[in-house]
Amino acid sequence: MDLTGDLVRLRAPVHEDAPYIAEYISMPEVTRTLSGWAKSPYSVEQALDWIGRHDPSEINWAIDCLADNAFIGCTGLRELNFRERNCHWGIWIGPPGRWDQGYGTEACRLATAYAFRELGMEKVYLKVYETNPRGRRAYEKSGYRLEGTLPRDHWWEGGFTTSYLMAAYRDDPQYRLED
Repeated sequence: MDLTGDLVRLRAPVHEDAPYIAEYISMPEVTRTLSGWAKSPYSVEQALDWIGRHDPSEINWAIDCLADNAFIGCTGLRELNFRERNCHWGIWIGPPGRWDQGYGTEACRLATAYAFRELGMEKVYLKVYETNPRGRRAYEKSGYRLEGTLPRDHWWEGGFTTSYLMAAYRDDPQYRLED
């Protein structure tokens, strides 16, 4: 299912995205605030494997910029837990020239709203490193609030850094369903 906002469209990833995924995930600026999966060279073949994989505990989208229809990243909901009604959300945007234009914030809002309205989730959570203040600001704009602090949780550029757990809830005014 495509989700369209004012700036971006979230759509199913396709094989044609694989070269862009491999290129952008090879950029240190893009991967420096991502988790371990993105720390080694990422090939077109790995991107194709990811695109072709079907995992019922995940929903993944490619992110396209509406202004030029360019692929600019990926987002997704993971660890879908329908019993507890929560899931994890994640994103990456590349190349860096696409940052600070509102794309990540809008993708966050679209995916989070989908989790609440279509999947019936009560809570969507994420982990962000203290080394990613840009991401944290985007998540806060999207209704995510700090729930926990994990000091020395993440190895980053030669030392440990803090991770923050953040969550959004379905009763946040920007996500509240119409009665």
